[in-house]
Amino acid sequence: MLKGLIVTITTTILCVATLYGQERDTTVRLHEVHIKGQQNPVSSTSISNSLSGKKLEETKGGTLATVLKEVAGVSMLKSGSTVSKPVIHGLHSNRILILNNGIRLEGQQWGSEHAPEIDPLIAERIHVIKGAESVRYGAEAIGGVVLVDPPALPVSNVLQGNADLIGASNGRSGTASGMLSGGLASLPGFGWRLQGTLKRAGNMRTAEYIMGNTGVREYNFSAALGYSAANSMYELYYSRFSTDLGILYAAHASTVADIEGRIAAGRPQQLYDFTYDISAPRQDIGHDLLKVKAHYDLSKTHTLDLTYGFQRNARQEFDFRRGNREALPITDLVLNTHSFDAVLETKASETGSRRILGFNGLAQVNTNIPGTLANTFIPNYDSFTGGLFAIQRLVRPGYELEAGLRYDYKRFDAAGFRYTYGGPDGEVEEEYYGGLSQFHNVTGSVGALWKISNSWHLGSNAGLAWRAPTANELFSAGLHHGAGIYEIGDADIQSEQGYKWVTGIRHFSGKLNFNLDLYAQYIRNYIYSRPDGSFRQTVSGTYPIFRYGQTNATFVGADLSGTYQFFPQLSYQLNASLVNARDQSNDSYLPYIPSGRLTQSLRFEPATGRLQEPYIEIGHTFVDRQRRYEPGSDFAAPPAAYHLFEASAGSVFKLGAQELGIHLSAENLFNTLYKDYMNRYRYYTHDMGRNITLRIGYKF
Repeated sequence: MLKGLIVTITTTILCVATLYGQERDTTVRLHEVHIKGQQNPVSSTSISNSLSGKKLEETKGGTLATVLKEVAGVSMLKSGSTVSKPVIHGLHSNRILILNNGIRLEGQQWGSEHAPEIDPLIAERIHVIKGAESVRYGAEAIGGVVLVDPPALPVSNVLQGNADLIGASNGRSGTASGMLSGGLASLPGFGWRLQGTLKRAGNMRTAEYIMGNTGVREYNFSAALGYSAANSMYELYYSRFSTDLGILYAAHASTVADIEGRIAAGRPQQLYDFTYDISAPRQDIGHDLLKVKAHYDLSKTHTLDLTYGFQRNARQEFDFRRGNREALPITDLVLNTHSFDAVLETKASETGSRRILGFNGLAQVNTNIPGTLANTFIPNYDSFTGGLFAIQRLVRPGYELEAGLRYDYKRFDAAGFRYTYGGPDGEVEEEYYGGLSQFHNVTGSVGALWKISNSWHLGSNAGLAWRAPTANELFSAGLHHGAGIYEIGDADIQSEQGYKWVTGIRHFSGKLNFNLDLYAQYIRNYIYSRPDGSFRQTVSGTYPIFRYGQTNATFVGADLSGTYQFFPQLSYQLNASLVNARDQSNDSYLPYIPSGRLTQSLRFEPATGRLQEPYIEIGHTFVDRQRRYEPGSDFAAPPAAYHLFEASAGSVFKLGAQELGIHLSAENLFNTLYKDYMNRYRYYTHDMGRNITLRIGYKF
């Protein structure tokens, strides 16, 4: 019955689109709009992929991680159905730099269940850089960089915008988003933009049962002002991201026997009804970002960019508590970050050769807000990072070369207290921990692009990147509530140093287009946590213990993406990725590394005259069982391989100078019951079941 419903709806959309395009004459008026902007440049010698245009249109409504999984080599680390974060070549969290409108996102991203605080509906284009790009972007870019770029500000007085309504069956979620931009006729060169998103979802459902306490509420807003003159440009940008999300009930248990029973069952032992209510355990996160940027054309060959950013990340986590104190957060963190970037660029020739000199500065203060009546999970700390870099780029008709060098210094000063009960006379004992740490490192990169012919390009990039250990890796010794685990850090952990080489082969012709990326990375002092097989009982329940340690690790893998055009209306698309990660010090496999993955689809785009890009697409995803796994190193063996099928259809209707887009998609089409190895809650529950999404977008 479901198959028939999908076919009927899809056919109806395309028939209406065809009739509309054939029977109605349309007059299209094109407004003359001049755009001037300074977006984040991606070097042509970097191994990167971009998402824009219709690919973003067809994935609207998802999180940043779900959008990015459209890129080969990018997967997701999940904590149930409500939290996801991108994984690039097996690395995530503080090893992936995310830049929101040119400002590196700084929140409590060290947590596996701390999703990036970005609304992807603001993006006009998203770049994924897969190399070790610490020279340009700073420390912590060991695994890669994600650049989220909003539309450039207009400098004419033409009013333009879009509105999106998105509804999904799983969780009965609804999303409303809009963007409006324009200028002033009395002030040429001035532009403004407003954007906002409201989202609400209730309990998510697997193929067989509802997952308790998995609702989400999200409220996002951004505003931008800009002024562009002959030799300068100024921008003021503010965004607010706020979300309240539930943490799966089944991830929190009261006794060891309860945990072992849930792991053995592999699913919640209590049934739940659908609701939009969110209760403890839950997270309440707010993230404010302010950006001020000035761009100057100093001469025909010299430009200067100055950027200041301020971010405030407020994270509250709520858990089951004694005495009906669930309204009181058990974790209450505020992280304030100030950043300053200065980049001087010299254009050496008309071919595009150039030199870049820059400085990045970052100052942070992390504060545990008093009043939680609980031990702090990470300490208060102050952190300062400063970096100087130089990049030289040489461009010739048949090749491009780029080399860079960088020096970073980081000062990290932590101060925390833990309280224990049960001294000789039952008194409370106070333990101080923390101290001053200093880190510094020299990094570099070399990249090349060879334009072998009009249809073959070969690129290669080698880089050294690093990152200092985070507060939780050094000092955690308590319950990580959102993750549902008890974490123990190691104050003797050293900085990571990563050496990564990536080579990409690009082929583009009339019918066949493909990218093949091969990479190898060695990370000295790789930091990771793994379960030690024991449990810790607290006042709120019993949790598995994870300990941080270090090793020397290697990551070797390949990404393949391509399309083949059988004829103008029918194409085949393929994404595949594989990564092998090993603990070299102990000659074993590393835990929590994505398994082999393949996604393929057939897309039919009928020719319908004046209609824009109508399509029908069917897809298939295969995720293999993680076979590179050490038996006995986890509470449960990796889950079985699984196959998922999806289908989508849509079209754009021209309404004079406006556009109305309708897109319908169905994920996990046959409602398969499965578990994903990269879901940290796979011990207790399955992944999401069927989800049908309708997206309606209006542009004017």
